[in-house]
Amino acid sequence: MNYIPPVCTPEGTIALQANVQAVINAINTNTVVPYGDFGGPNVYWFQTFDNGLGNLVYTIFDRNTTLGLASFMVRFGAAATIQQVVFQPYPRSQIDLQFLILPHIPRASYSNGTVTP
Repeated sequence: MNYIPPVCTPEGTIALQANVQAVINAINTNTVVPYGDFGGPNVYWFQTFDNGLGNLVYTIFDRNTTLGLASFMVRFGAAATIQQVVFQPYPRSQIDLQFLILPHIPRASYSNGTVTP
């Protein structure tokens, strides 16, 4: 049986080892926050428009300033992971910057319960 990595992290954001097609489906159904924090000085925001042609669009942001640095459209294969698409030399083209500032990232809300010993 093959191991299938999860689409999202425990925080509900995109997992680095997630399958790209699964991520696109999750973004389209609003079951994942289209944000990736994979360490390093940058964070990523993913979009699903134009995905019918086998493309994924993402914008790179500076972690500290949250300013957009560059946007790319990447051609991906059906089995490609987010890690392969973002960090390996898949065919990509730089496009107009999609966001100047990192969009609001929805945070999960928690409420405190009571514990009875």
